[in-house]
Amino acid sequence: MLAGDGVNDAAAIKQADVGIAMGINGTEITRQAADIVLADDNFATIIYAVEEGRRIYDNIIKFIVYLLSCNSAEVLVMLGAIAIGFEIPFLGMWALNCL
Repeated sequence: MLAGDGVNDAAAIKQADVGIAMGINGTEITRQAADIVLADDNFATIIYAVEEGRRIYDNIIKFIVYLLSCNSAEVLVMLGAIAIGFEIPFLGMWALNCL
């Protein structure tokens, strides 16, 4: 992580893993080279942004696990019915959605 606000910082910010530029006092060229631009020029904002990003990441993981757990039962019923030789179980529901 590298933070800067001047023209001479632009090259270093561009090569850094995460380049942070100051939004108020920083130069335009540094803001364009940066990955993150601090709108309020406060480094404490980075801490809040990382916390929020981790919270969003956790929520995405929870949502994916929820979708997989709910839809896995449906997939198992479909595969089981095909393996046994029954008709496709949810065909009526599919036909109603096509109307």
